[in-house]
Amino acid sequence: MEIIRLTGRPPKNASPLVLAMGKFDGVHIGHQSILRVAKAKPESAGLAVMSFWPHPAWVLRGNVQYERALTPFAEKVKLLQSFGVDTLYDVRFSRDFASTSAEQFVFEHLGQLNLKSIVVGEDYHFGQGGKAGVSELKAYCQALGVPVTVVSHVEENGVKVSSSQVRKHLANGRVEAAEALLGRPYTVTAAIEHGAARGRTLGFPTANLEDTGEYVMPKAGVYAISASIAEEGSEAVENWFGVLNAGTRPTVDGESFKLEAHLFGFSGDLYGKILRVSFLRRVRDEVKFAGLDELKAQIHKDVATVKEMLGM
Repeated sequence: MEIIRLTGRPPKNASPLVLAMGKFDGVHIGHQSILRVAKAKPESAGLAVMSFWPHPAWVLRGNVQYERALTPFAEKVKLLQSFGVDTLYDVRFSRDFASTSAEQFVFEHLGQLNLKSIVVGEDYHFGQGGKAGVSELKAYCQALGVPVTVVSHVEENGVKVSSSQVRKHLANGRVEAAEALLGRPYTVTAAIEHGAARGRTLGFPTANLEDTGEYVMPKAGVYAISASIAEEGSEAVENWFGVLNAGTRPTVDGESFKLEAHLFGFSGDLYGKILRVSFLRRVRDEVKFAGLDELKAQIHKDVATVKEMLGM
C-alpha cells in the first residue's frame, strides 16, 4: 500500500481512484461498510482512503479523550491493507488545515486527484468548523464530475456504530461490546520491557508492555486475553491465552498505568519481543490488597476464572 503523508494539498494523481474519506479511527464495522462499498466500485480504479489524525476534538478543543487512538497509524495501515486499500492519504490535521473551507477542500485538494468516485458515511462533515455535510459534498463534486456515494450508518442493538461508542465501551471495561462494534477484539501491540520481576516471585511471570501511549486504554482491571508473540520485523508468531492486569498496581504502590500479561504455560525470554494483546473478557476491577500473599491468592483465582471463561 502506498502511503502519502499530507499537511496540505495532495500531489496530482494520474491513476484513477475511488476515494473513501473519514477519520477511520478504529476501522470499526461502520468504516468497514464504507470500505466494502468503495471496493465494489469499478475494478479499473484503485481504492484509496483519506483519513485524518490527530483527532479534531484533540487539536481544536484539547479533549484528552481523543489524544490517543483506537488504531494508531501502524495498526490502521495493517487493517486498511486487509480491506484491499491501495493508497492511504494520511492527512495531518492541524488548526491550519481546520481553517480550510469546504470549497477549498473539494476544488483545491480533491480536485488534484483523478477521482472516479467518492464514498463517505452519512454523517461525514468537512470544511471549516465541520459545517459542510454530504449534501454540500455532492453539490461541489458534481461540478468536478465526480459522483458521491453515501453509505448509511451501521447500527448495533439499535445504536449507531461510532468510534465514540467504542471508546465509551472501553472506558467502562466493556471489551466484548467494543469487539462487537470493531468486528474483532480490541488489540494493543507493543514491545515487552523489563519490569520489577515481581510477578515471577509470586509464581506468575508477566510480560510488561512498553510504550502503549498511542492507544486508548481500557478501564483498569483484570482481563482474559489472547496474545501473539513475534520478533521485531518477523511475521512468525506464537499464540497464547492468558490473564492481564491493566492499571497502576496499587498493592505495590505503582503510579503509572501499565499492562502486565501472564501467558498460560509460557516459559522463556520475552524481552525485546513484540506482544499483540487482544482483550476478550473483563474479570474484575483492580483492587489494592493487604499484601503480596493476598495478591498471590487472588491471582490464582483470576487464572482459574479465565481458564473457565475460555473453556480451558
